Order: sequence, then structure tokens, then C-alpha cells
Amino acid sequence: MLATPSRGRRGLWIADLRSLPRGARDTLFLIVVATITLIPLAAHMPAWAIAGSAGLLSWRAFLAWRSRPLPPRWLLALVLMLALGGSMLQFHTIFGRDPGVTLISLLLGLKALETRNRRDTYVLFYLGFFAVVVNFLYSQSALSAAWMVVATSGWVTALINANLPVGQPPLTQRLLLTGKLLALGTPTMILLFVLFPRVSGPLWALPDPAQSVSGLSDSMDAGSIAKLASNDSVVFRVQFHGVRPPQRDLYWRGPVLTEFNGRQWSAQHTTLTQIASRPDGPHDFHADGPAVHYTVTLEPSQQPFVFALDAPKRAPVLKGLIQAHVVQLPTLTLLASRPVSQLTRYDLTSYPHFAYGTDVWATGLKADIQLPRGDNPRTLAFGENVARKVQREGGTKFQVAQAVLQMFRSEPFRYSLDPGVYRGPNQIDHFLFDRRIGFCEHYAQAFVVLMRAAGIPARIVTGYQGGRENPIDRTWVVRQSDAHAWAEYWIAGRGWLRADPTAMVDPSRVDRSGFTLAAREPLLGILTLGPRDTALLLRLRNLSDAFNNAWNQWVLDYGQSRQSALLRTLGMGQPDWRQLSALAIAALSAALSLTGLFLVWERRKVHPWEAAYAALRKRLAQMGIKTTVADTPEGLEARLRQSGLSPAAITDACNLLNALERWRYAKPPDDNGKRHARTLVELRLAIRRLRLQ
Repeated sequence: MLATPSRGRRGLWIADLRSLPRGARDTLFLIVVATITLIPLAAHMPAWAIAGSAGLLSWRAFLAWRSRPLPPRWLLALVLMLALGGSMLQFHTIFGRDPGVTLISLLLGLKALETRNRRDTYVLFYLGFFAVVVNFLYSQSALSAAWMVVATSGWVTALINANLPVGQPPLTQRLLLTGKLLALGTPTMILLFVLFPRVSGPLWALPDPAQSVSGLSDSMDAGSIAKLASNDSVVFRVQFHGVRPPQRDLYWRGPVLTEFNGRQWSAQHTTLTQIASRPDGPHDFHADGPAVHYTVTLEPSQQPFVFALDAPKRAPVLKGLIQAHVVQLPTLTLLASRPVSQLTRYDLTSYPHFAYGTDVWATGLKADIQLPRGDNPRTLAFGENVARKVQREGGTKFQVAQAVLQMFRSEPFRYSLDPGVYRGPNQIDHFLFDRRIGFCEHYAQAFVVLMRAAGIPARIVTGYQGGRENPIDRTWVVRQSDAHAWAEYWIAGRGWLRADPTAMVDPSRVDRSGFTLAAREPLLGILTLGPRDTALLLRLRNLSDAFNNAWNQWVLDYGQSRQSALLRTLGMGQPDWRQLSALAIAALSAALSLTGLFLVWERRKVHPWEAAYAALRKRLAQMGIKTTVADTPEGLEARLRQSGLSPAAITDACNLLNALERWRYAKPPDDNGKRHARTLVELRLAIRRLRLQ
């Protein structure tokens, strides 16, 4: 069969690579390792720096492939000045994380273009290992750690390669040696990680204020929450301690939006000073029903919002954010004193059935009744008419709210992920009376405006609804796609009451979160959400979530409390930092001693053939044939034939020498080396029998 052109070209390319000199091949390997190291940093670098780093590394690879000389130093100095100038124009400084990472990436390419001696090569190695560490300034996820293990293995292999003698050592041999070195260092790394004293907070706490803001914010317009429906990233994970409430009660409260300008809803402005001086939570919170105890692991969002099951009685204590505290506003929103810029964990107790706001005076509800003048006249007129009709029938304001909710249930409204864009003035009029298709924020804001038009204080609550259990680790996972908006309205004597008009239109939205849109709009669900609910992909996602959760809990969030719990499990009681330090030093000394003993044993280990040949020489020496280490099997055979031993002994010894020589130098059979090893065992047994004669 003739080879295809693509296979032929690939074969020629591989043949050309193998024919390159040793130095060129080593350089190309270095370029590949540097590229692997810099790939994750590309997302945090300006476009010109990415192009510059890629261009410099490609230039060096081309010179190695074509065996061309390195560029002159003045040209590299000019490129360095351009890099410094670009960094100053982009960041207005060369100090700091982002400009530093940009310069490190460019310097890695520049140094590769001037590796003229061993010292330059070692400087390149130092830059490479430093670039590996720099990656953790942006992400400490399990995927990033795995990628950096690959990069570190590459740099260690390149370092080994630089110290190997001249020749063409196979890549597999170098990779095996790298794996052995990393395996020797792994136990020491684990011991130091587990036993190194934690003062406070997790070890890898690296706040990132420049990271992009994600998730809900303190403002909302029509369509803002619908944009999150296609975002499958995790917001937080929950571990329930006891019975989990039913899905319809899983409302995770976030920002409460009161002010409305006709286009956008926003929360009342609260400064950090007001947060610090504000009493914790409403004073008239009343729990009605059993409590729910749970632990939340919150992902970074660069927002100050701390989410909780509606509703907690008091604010939690964050275990990840250092020098940050959380307060509960009178709206029950939990707000941190600074943005959540790193993984954090907190314990909470919530009451799904509660009442609050019963002691609020009418003057305190002024912002919850205001509406912009002249906007949405049909909606205002409809709300007023509903209120008058209920009052004529002797009904209460509570019944007004129920009448509006019944309208959403009975009228032909439709819940959709892609309701289209509502532009221009009177958007709520257009939604309620013309199109009647929308996402949760459309229904929530329409309900609130109708309530205010009827003279009932109301506001929008944003957060998340539902979630999904990961069957692998039994954690409850809430994603951005679970973002939701509902409403609250105030009734004298009863306080604030929850109303979810979306549940009136589509009850399955709160009973089985995340399934409705994919089932009713399959094409749209696949395009925006992906085929998330197929069995294989769902299991893969659950496995990934479970692994990431374990990584977050036991690596990123391995702080003082986690360390103490682990040591108590191991029967070590509650050691202080002095005892931990002594224990860490002792464990490190033991690990280093064991590693040293292993290396000594490795150095003294003898090849099986050499051991068999030494045994045969020892037996011949006992029979009166003087031998040395320098004697070859052929030389010993000649000496044996000239000795005074019996013909049978000479024949047996010569046969063993010939068999040993064939075993060492003949091509082994193609059976994975099993028969080859078995032959050597048989030869060693024959040598023992020779000794017994």
C-alpha cells in the first residue's frame, strides 16, 4: 500500500528532526517547553506582548532548525528597549504583576536568542522555572496545577539534557529520569504541605483585584440575568448538614434592588463605612419552621455579595478572606467589607420559612413605592384597576398581589431564555400587553411595578434558585445559569412576602432548575447551554466538579482549621505552631534520609548480567583460574582451555561464558523481554550448579 502524501510529509519531517545535531534538538525541546509554560499567561497579556513572545520563540526555533547563527547582541538590545517601551505605554510602569509577567514572557524569548554558553542556558532555566511560578499568580485551579506539572517536567528534562554527555540519548530515557526525580521529591512536598504551620487563612491566598467581575451585580436591566443563563461556571457549592430543603425552597438571596429609573433597577447605595457601623440584620426577623445548617464554598467574583439560603438570621464569618467581615443589611442581603477575590468558605444557618419587616414604618418604605413619572402608562393603569377592583370586593392588599400572580398564571405568558430585546421607553408595557414573552427579570420587574402602581411597596430580589446535586461527592452545586430574579412586597402586620411570578408562568423553573429551557427549546438549549443533560457529559461534568471541589477544600482552602481537623483525625490532638514546626522538621529529616538511602542503594545497584558474570568469575577463581574485572568472556574462555581443569568442567564453564555473551549482545526476542529475563535466571542457576560440582 502506498503511503498518503500527508503521511509521507510527516515521515520526512520526523526524519529531518532526527537528523538535526544534538544542540539543535535540545534547543527545539526548550522552545516547546517555554511555549507550554507561556500558554496560560497569554490570557493575561496584551496582544502585542503575545505576538512578541511567539515571534521571538519562533525566530529561535527557525535558527535552530536551519543551523543559522544567533542574531547580534545590539539587535537583541533594541528588542529589549522596545519591550520596555511597550510595557511603559501599556501599564505606565515596569513594576507589578501584569507588567512583570509581560516582561518575563518577552525575556524568555530574548534569552533563548542569546544562549551561547552554559551560563546562558542556566539563566534560561531560571527564567523558565520562574515563569512556572508566575502562573499561580493568576490561577491555582487543579487544571492550572496539572499544566504546570507538565511544564515543570519539561524544564527538569531540559536541565537533565543539558548535563548529559555528548551523544543522542533517547527522550524516553530522559523523561524516565525526570519522573524518578519528581517522584523522589513528592513525599517531601506532601509532608511540608500537610505539616507546615498555618497561621491564618489558606496558604495559597492570592487576591486578584484586576480579575474580571462575574455574576450578579447591584443593578439589573431587562436581559442582564438572561445573559447568565448560558454561563455554566460554578458560583458556589453547598454541603448540607442534615436534610436538604425541597428544590422549590432553594432561593439563594443576593442583591435587593429598590430604585428604578424606567430602564434599570439598582440597589440603594451602601458605603463600606455604613457597612461597618450598621447593626447586623433586621431586628424583627422571626423564624417559622426548622433551621437548615450548611457550609458554602464561594468562588471568587470580585463582588462583595455573599450568598445564603433565604434567609439567614445573622451574618457568617468568612474563613477564606483575610481581614474581611460580613454584615447583614436590613434587606437580608449579606455584604462583605471588600470584594470576594479568592475562594472562601463559611458556615450558615437559614430558615426557609421566615418573616421580617413587620416593624417597618411607612416612611421607611418611601423608596419601595416610587415610580418614574410618565413611564409605562398601561402598566400603571392596570395595577390601579386591579387594586380598585379588589377593594370594591372587600379584599386586602394581599389579595391584590394574589390577583396579579393569578393573572400571570392564567394569561398566555411564555418563559424563554431568548425573549428578544426590549428597547425604548415603556418596556414593561410592551412586555405585559404586546409580546408576553420574557425571562425571570421581565416577570419580576413587571410584578413590582404593578404592585407599586397599586400602592403596595415592592422590590426585586436577585440571586440564584435551585441548583443541582453532584451524586459523586453529594455537594449541591449552584451555577451562573441558575441566576434568578423574584419579588418581595410589603403587607402591614405581615412584613415582606416573597412572590415569584416566574413560577406562576412556568412552575418547573423552581421545581427542577435548569431543565425547562433545554426541554422546551431543544435547539436553543444546545446552542446556549450545550447538551448538558446527556448522561455521559453530565457524568464527566460531575466528576470534574467533584475533583475541583476536593482540590478547593483540601489544597486551596487548606488553612489552620483544615490542618487541625486532619491532625486530629490522625490522632495528633491539637498541636500548636511550635509542635507543628518540630514535627515538620522531623518529618522532613526522615524523608530526606530515606531519599538519601534510596539514592545510595540506587548507586550501588548492579546490573543483573554483571552480577551473573561476577558470580561466574568468583567460581572460576575458586577453581584456580585467576580473573580480574577487566577480563572479557572471550579472554576467560581462552585461559580456561589452557588450564589443567577437567574437560567436563572446561566445557561447562565455556558454555556458560558463551551463553552470557549471547544474552548481553544478541538481539533479545520480541516478547516484552520476558523470555530474555527467564534465560538470565536459568544461567544464574547453572552457575550455582557449577559451584556445587
